[in-house]
Amino acid sequence: MTDYIIKDKSFYKKVFAIAIPMAMQNLINVGVSILDTVMLGQLGEVAMSASSLAGQVGFTYMIMNLGLTAGAGVLTSQYWGRKDPVSIRKVLAMSYKIAMIFAAVFTVASLLLPVQIMTIFTKDAEVIASGAVYVKIMAFSFFISGFTMTSFNILRTVGTVKIAMYTYGISFFVNVFFNYSLIFGKFGMPALGVAGAALATLIARFAEFVISFIYVFRFDKKICFKFKDLAVKTDSTIFKLYMKHGAPVLCNEVLWSLGSSMLSVIMGHMSKEFVAANSICSVMFQCTSVITQGISAAAGVLAGNTIGEGKYRLARQQSFTMFYISIFLGVVCCIVVYTLSEPLVSFYNITEQTRLIAIELLTVMAVLSIFQTISGINMFGTLRGGGDSKFVLFFDVSSMWLFSVPLGWLSGLVLGWPVWAVCICLRSGDIFKCFGAIARIMSGKWIKDVTRSKEQIAEISE
Repeated sequence: MTDYIIKDKSFYKKVFAIAIPMAMQNLINVGVSILDTVMLGQLGEVAMSASSLAGQVGFTYMIMNLGLTAGAGVLTSQYWGRKDPVSIRKVLAMSYKIAMIFAAVFTVASLLLPVQIMTIFTKDAEVIASGAVYVKIMAFSFFISGFTMTSFNILRTVGTVKIAMYTYGISFFVNVFFNYSLIFGKFGMPALGVAGAALATLIARFAEFVISFIYVFRFDKKICFKFKDLAVKTDSTIFKLYMKHGAPVLCNEVLWSLGSSMLSVIMGHMSKEFVAANSICSVMFQCTSVITQGISAAAGVLAGNTIGEGKYRLARQQSFTMFYISIFLGVVCCIVVYTLSEPLVSFYNITEQTRLIAIELLTVMAVLSIFQTISGINMFGTLRGGGDSKFVLFFDVSSMWLFSVPLGWLSGLVLGWPVWAVCICLRSGDIFKCFGAIARIMSGKWIKDVTRSKEQIAEISE
């Protein structure tokens, strides 16, 4: 198989040209999460658990938007390979409209049912009360964050990645300032605690929106999107292609996000100590996976662009190269998580019970990070970027609902297994996805040219 590994330096330059800005963007976002948990951790476990569980609402919307744009990105990356910006504008206009529909649903639900939403995640009255305030404030962020995420995720498929990194960098400092000021009452501002963290995040989201709005309509020279494109009726051919190849990605992320929320429900009903410990672990995992996410994004974009150019053999060669890279990064992530687990936990003002749970979770997650890295790069990068969205839908959703959710519920709420065993059950789907991704990559059946007819594909193959 080593014959399939790409040795051309230009390929790796393309990978890192996408991966590094994406990794920096993710690192900035993780930095915000770290600051939230560290600052709120000074107020106690109730505040940290409330923000963590309430944040699941925003996380669910973010995942759904990611599904929308990843599905649309299957089309736009291949259209970019064919040098067809007109079709890309049509896809982007459609994506904005769908994102705003989702935003409306989340906004109304968060404003009218904040307590009911928090009750889904936990029975702790203090956590519910604090979390409900967070949910109501974050309700005002969905429309603006929907525009920002849609814009940057589609821009990424045409190779425009640095603007997102710069935008989230600015947002990071805005969030840091207002987090510190509004959580603890500094610089003449009121001390709002959990509500302050939510308000700081809302202000940062607005800053992101302003920058992304100006860039899309003023400075972008690749897609050249205009206001008039929003008024044009959705192209039926584009819509049919999206429903066939993009909708499975959206469906995938919706079902996955619901499953992820179910995992939070399971943890929330175990104990607030488990929730607090898991929020600490999530920050560590996010820190170590930023490069993985960047490489995954690069794998998806390059797969789509290469297939769009009609270079199917090169696309397969790239996939094998990415597979070896994923194994290497998985091992690196494992070592880093295990090595830094105790120093990380020492930063937080938590009880001894929570500290012990966090250490135990991080030890298990160190090993599981190998499987998650391999599946992340190969399944959500190469396979999805290559148009194999239905296969990814099946494996991702089935792994969540047939493994992680039922096994997590059984081990955590019924059998009362030890923390390490519950953690393995909650993340068991990643192991299933890892082997599914490997088998699919090796088969070569994942290459789907969604923008050409069967006759055109046959001509290229010849």
